[in-house]
Amino acid sequence: MSPLAPFGTWDSPLQVADVAAQRVSRYALASDGEGLLWLEGRPEEAGRVVLVRAAPGAEPVVVSPPGTSIRSRVHEYGGGAWCLVARSDGGPSFAYVEERSQRVHLMSAGRTEPVPLTPEPPAGERWHHGGLVAGPSGTVLAVRERHHDGGLERTVVCLAPGSPGSESTLCHGRDFYGTLAMSPDGARLAWVTWDHPDMPWDATELWVGALEASGSGWAVGHARRVGDGSLARSSVDQPVWLDADMLCFVADARGWWQPWRWRAGAEPVRVSDVQAEFQGPAWAFGQHTLVALANGGLACVWRSDGVDHLASLAIGDGALSEVAQPCVTVSSLCTHDGGVAWFGQTPTSPAGVWWSALPGRGGEGGRVVRVSGAPSPLGPEDVSVAEPISVVSAGGRLVHANFYPPRRSGFEGPAGHAPPLIVHCHGGPTSSADAGFDPLVQMFTTRGYAVVTVNFAGSTGYGRAYRRALEGQWGVADIDDCVEVARWLADHGAVDGKKMAIRGGSAGGLTALGALVRSDVFAAAVSWYGVTDLMGLVASTHDFESRYTDRLIGPLPETAARYEERSPLNRVSEITGAVLLLQGEDDPVVPAEQTRRMAEALTSRGVRCEVQYFAGESHGFRRAETLIACFQAELRFYDEVLLQDVPAH
Repeated sequence: MSPLAPFGTWDSPLQVADVAAQRVSRYALASDGEGLLWLEGRPEEAGRVVLVRAAPGAEPVVVSPPGTSIRSRVHEYGGGAWCLVARSDGGPSFAYVEERSQRVHLMSAGRTEPVPLTPEPPAGERWHHGGLVAGPSGTVLAVRERHHDGGLERTVVCLAPGSPGSESTLCHGRDFYGTLAMSPDGARLAWVTWDHPDMPWDATELWVGALEASGSGWAVGHARRVGDGSLARSSVDQPVWLDADMLCFVADARGWWQPWRWRAGAEPVRVSDVQAEFQGPAWAFGQHTLVALANGGLACVWRSDGVDHLASLAIGDGALSEVAQPCVTVSSLCTHDGGVAWFGQTPTSPAGVWWSALPGRGGEGGRVVRVSGAPSPLGPEDVSVAEPISVVSAGGRLVHANFYPPRRSGFEGPAGHAPPLIVHCHGGPTSSADAGFDPLVQMFTTRGYAVVTVNFAGSTGYGRAYRRALEGQWGVADIDDCVEVARWLADHGAVDGKKMAIRGGSAGGLTALGALVRSDVFAAAVSWYGVTDLMGLVASTHDFESRYTDRLIGPLPETAARYEERSPLNRVSEITGAVLLLQGEDDPVVPAEQTRRMAEALTSRGVRCEVQYFAGESHGFRRAETLIACFQAELRFYDEVLLQDVPAH
């Protein structure tokens, strides 16, 4: 017999420390032919990122040097912070970016100490490196970001083993460089590039050139742009060589990020016309949702209706042979042991490393194995599984969301009562809310809260047109979509319309705070390092995002009034709900000063506002103690604001 208990007061088996422990990030998966390697960010080690290797039948072990943290800062969000260089009987050799210095090091098989490949930058300069790939003759290619005298330059460099500084500059003169790809014979290099004011999901270019020995170094010659007519103003990414002449990539020239192929002397050809997204936004290097197979085909991931699918793709006729596997989120593909490996989440289990044999053309599948990953902190009887919903917005657009009803074995809410709702706004805002198991969502649902994660206008995963629906509308359409979803759930009796809160981080924090300005449906908002002052954001943010708002809001100075009007800091007098602000002291994207000004403005006007600052934290919290403190503060805040009329249980 289930005990009746007010929603939000249930005794959860998931403690905040459990949730923090589950926030281990895994990315940049690769195979050395025998074992699988990946980067792992560990909150319990103050966010240190280590390289681990899982040999067949063995537990993963750390192979990066003791005390080292591996992380790139190129474009601020990094990626491509390590790559395999070679493998010998002694094990794999790999290059990596050391987080503090941002220098590239080489760890050779059999050695106990890494060797630096890049020199110390000159006095007064900072050099960042990322996007690492193995080059010819034991070299390493990287994107370098050089900060100097208030200026910034990016280049593609070829780093040679030997004394630090033995290097060649391969590409220069553009604002940004993205994914690099070496042809299998080492003769040609493909690279992605773009310029301000574009973001990589707006418009990029794919170039190919011959990689040639030049004196004691290397140079790129005979460079040409791929599809300079048919792919003009398209978002192009992930060049993958199938052989010395065939190059595949992803482009959204037809409205969706789809696979294409190209040979020199010919026009690019779209491989698949499936209307789905075969990649996500390139916030960082190293997506790898498209990888070459030994049979001349591709392994690929595509997202449709908010769920990821894994398949092999025939280049000739575009036939997809889907892998029958349980994950609803799939990322970071690599070929391994005759099949393909990936990071994935199921609806009921945390992210892990998976492997599968590939199906044949007839669709017959093979084994699917979970290679590594922490066990679920919850039994299946306590997991709330995402229920996809679609709501028509006020403007007639179909808004997509994932609804998680409260769930806890042995508990149920009182008859005639509906649960309080927490609306989650993803960051970006050009990102998306996944349907896979998220311990943070479960932390709320096991306590009797309902959660909905909204893929508002501008979210990726639904085609270019949906992505562009936020252009000029950031701070309006995203907020209105979240409001419509919350109202729809309340109108249908799924949640208590008088007990609704909204939360988000970074760009999602702007949406959450803006919802208290543009509507009166939410009793509270929680912002993790959220944007409060849009003009301040433009003035202080890093180069990668410095023109991002040109499309999201409008060009400056012509639309300055629009920036002021959509900044929550300037609309404090219209906020009636309670506010919780969580902020890192070392945030370069949203400086702590923004949050201080917001907190002071709210408090001076009598609005309930709580604020916590965390020393040593940047844009995105990485330390276990910070995460625990934030989760505790957020739970207490909801209990006090949403459950004030609920009797103690």
